[in-house]
Amino acid sequence: MKAKYQQFHSIGVVLIFCLYHLPGLLLGTKAYFNAFDSLDSYVVWYRMVVQQGYAWAPSYTIVEPFMGGVPKFTLVSTYNFYYWLNLFLPTFEAYQLLIVFISAVGVLGMWLLSRRHLGMDSLSAAFLSLSFGFTPFLPTWGLSIAGQPLLLYAILNVRKKEKGVWNWLIIGAFPFFSNFQSAGVFFLFALAILIIYDSTQKRAVLPLIGAFAVLLVIYSVTKLDLLANLLGGKGFVSHRMDILRFSTSLLICVKVMARYFLLGNIDVALSLHTFILLPFVLGTYCYHVFKVRSIPFGLTATLGIIVLICIYIGALQWDPVVNLRNQSDLLRMYSMERFHIFLQLLWHLATAQAILLLPVVRKKLIVSVLLVGQLAICFAYQPTYYAMFFSKWIKIQAYHYIFTYRDYYAEGMFEKIKTLIGKPVGTYRVASIGIPPGIAQYNGLWTIDGYSSNYPLSYKKAFRPIIEKELEKNEINKGFFDYWGSQCLIVYDQGTGYFDTHMTKGLAPEKRDIVLSGPALRQMHCDYIISTETIAYPEKSGLKKIAAFDSPIWHINLYSLITK
Repeated sequence: MKAKYQQFHSIGVVLIFCLYHLPGLLLGTKAYFNAFDSLDSYVVWYRMVVQQGYAWAPSYTIVEPFMGGVPKFTLVSTYNFYYWLNLFLPTFEAYQLLIVFISAVGVLGMWLLSRRHLGMDSLSAAFLSLSFGFTPFLPTWGLSIAGQPLLLYAILNVRKKEKGVWNWLIIGAFPFFSNFQSAGVFFLFALAILIIYDSTQKRAVLPLIGAFAVLLVIYSVTKLDLLANLLGGKGFVSHRMDILRFSTSLLICVKVMARYFLLGNIDVALSLHTFILLPFVLGTYCYHVFKVRSIPFGLTATLGIIVLICIYIGALQWDPVVNLRNQSDLLRMYSMERFHIFLQLLWHLATAQAILLLPVVRKKLIVSVLLVGQLAICFAYQPTYYAMFFSKWIKIQAYHYIFTYRDYYAEGMFEKIKTLIGKPVGTYRVASIGIPPGIAQYNGLWTIDGYSSNYPLSYKKAFRPIIEKELEKNEINKGFFDYWGSQCLIVYDQGTGYFDTHMTKGLAPEKRDIVLSGPALRQMHCDYIISTETIAYPEKSGLKKIAAFDSPIWHINLYSLITK
């Protein structure tokens, strides 16, 4: 009977997984996706490199169409799984497969971890695996978050001295599916802590040291180009040298701590623990402490680590810490907050530990209720289901850039733009206003602007005069470009407290007085401006409007530079 229930739950997991990803399979490019740090950049980088003749080029080859030309390694990793998908599949199919693959590994890894190491029955394992696997992972990060349960499963097997070759294959393959700078460093740190802990407990640590060495060596090999540049070897001075950290009040630091505890990172790592997992974990913990009068050590430790991470992230915003970071190039440039990548896994580990505290007679009912509630939340956060059904009743803050793939890239409209220009692509460059430059890049245009987490500081300095007058209008925009600058684009005053990169139809006013430097545009070899804004006095910027175009979500004004 137990085996039948396990088979039933396994089949249920597969069927629910298929239902979750059904919109992408049925609708194709008409399905909805979150454009943030994905369609606006990541998809474009790999498409550009592969489709414009740089697929097999050395890593330091200059990719000419992007921002006047940047080294290939600043855009893509040739040792990354997604890179190879793009070599053999069209852009959309590669991206769609990546999303399904990430989710599938999340489900499988949590199932294996739950059954092998967390002591979960098949129903509880189904609940945890679906909850974790349906986290809205950012595709840019690959398996950096989604693959953690599978990696932990393999490491714990190695820790128990199991000799299965699959454990070492998982550990050895992981660097090819995750980001070293965003996550790998933190994995190695966490594994080092585990090694130190085990050594203090007189446990054998040689297998874990072996796992640490495998991860370190393979990560280093896959990121040799990046490491060479960071260590001041062959490469360039990065724009990240200009990054400056800003401090906040102690009250804001406390709010940051609370936000991470209650919501996780709302930009790149939504953990979806707020409404179901968190109340269940805290409720069960409090009941066990005050009613059973026993402190569960494992759950206490997990909650303690979660709280510690949140305190750490909040403390990084505190004035003395910020001043210390700003005195060091490495500490200032590097995003040290990224211990938040562990919050999804930790909340699910805490949930597993809380399930073990439930009375046996009520366990099945409680887990079933949790499963239904969590699935409802997960499906509400699935972009297509959200856009088509749930957005009528709820608004998700992190989902303000939800579009269909087809509408977002507007390939038909850009074909008309290229036809009107009438020149061979590569003989002219464009810049974008109110629309991510990645969309022009996706459609094969060469640009002077772009979104990159690592590009030459000299290029940023040369680009700034174009938007100098606009930056002086808005201190927030000035800080956005001068002290971050990963989005090297035409930042202009929108009269708000933030800069919106997606001015879709209905958001831009009838006209806006945007003033750019015509000579600086010409200096950067810009020939045309693609703008969702209607510039009130284009002649002040040395521009002339030549046409207007429409697509379902974009209204584009095409301007040319007035030749002198």
